[in-house]
Amino acid sequence: MELFALGIWNAWLLSLPFIVLPLIALSAFGVGAKKEIAKRMSDMTGFTVKEKVFTVISSVSPYPFMLATVWAPFTTMLPLLCFGLLLYSAGIAMFAASLKVIFETPPDQPFNEGPYRISRNPVYVGATLVFMGICAATANLVLAGYLAIAIITQHVMILAEERICRVKYGEVFEDYLKNVPRYLFIK
Repeated sequence: MELFALGIWNAWLLSLPFIVLPLIALSAFGVGAKKEIAKRMSDMTGFTVKEKVFTVISSVSPYPFMLATVWAPFTTMLPLLCFGLLLYSAGIAMFAASLKVIFETPPDQPFNEGPYRISRNPVYVGATLVFMGICAATANLVLAGYLAIAIITQHVMILAEERICRVKYGEVFEDYLKNVPRYLFIK
């Protein structure tokens, strides 16, 4: 099986909902609310230069991955394809539920509802599950290697965000850190 071959039934079909979902969710808000959400999601106040670099890299890293899925055919190994689609589905569900919390939480409050009760970073966990699912559904080792590098940059960004949230939310966030794992089952 080829790792990369242009085709209509390639993994881009799985990337498309991941791109469209946030756009659909944002369409429910007015211009002012959209600006406030974008500002909150892109705020790097207090980040070091290194943290800003890793955050920018992490923020743009999904796009080359998704572009590459245009050339990534699905695997013919049915168990691996099914496992990939299962991971993908779990990731999309977590990602969508996380976006809902982000959009509904007032700007001065930390995220701590819905999937934020089981992971401090469900957007990133959901996105990672989506991309892991795509890697499995395509059995593409190049995409998996790229994802591994993206996860490392994402981790550095998450550590920076946690440092800032400690300062911004104080004891409330410290209690949250004690009770909710950073990822799913990993503190």
